Amino acid sequence: MKSILLFGAGKSATVLIDYLLENAINEDWHLIVVDADLALAQSKIGNAQAATAVSFDITNTSERIRYIEKADIVISMLPPFLHIEVAKDCVAFQKNLLTASYVDDAIRELQPEIEKSKLLFLVKWDWILVLII
Repeated sequence: MKSILLFGAGKSATVLIDYLLENAINEDWHLIVVDADLALAQSKIGNAQAATAVSFDITNTSERIRYIEKADIVISMLPPFLHIEVAKDCVAFQKNLLTASYVDDAIRELQPEIEKSKLLFLVKWDWILVLII
């Protein structure tokens, strides 16, 4: 089973969460939705057996790393200024990352490490590197 870690359960994540849940059983995915508001995360996954709602402060490095280490892929639907911490952890733990924000200078600075690690980082219509091994 592949583990999909999704940070952020706000309005912009709703359609994505619904899509992932609709396909989770057939694709053998387990979705973990993390949000500061546990009730919100739980409301987005409903009674889905292939999903778990979790709540913690995204700036809590140890909690963030704990979940990123176990994920097969990470999706960040967080506000743009928070993507960099998730991105740094994804590089450190060799995890592919998808975000809903444009590339900024902080993410661009990670490009050499992303390329060296052969990771896929898709950042709002800009591909830093497209290579999946």
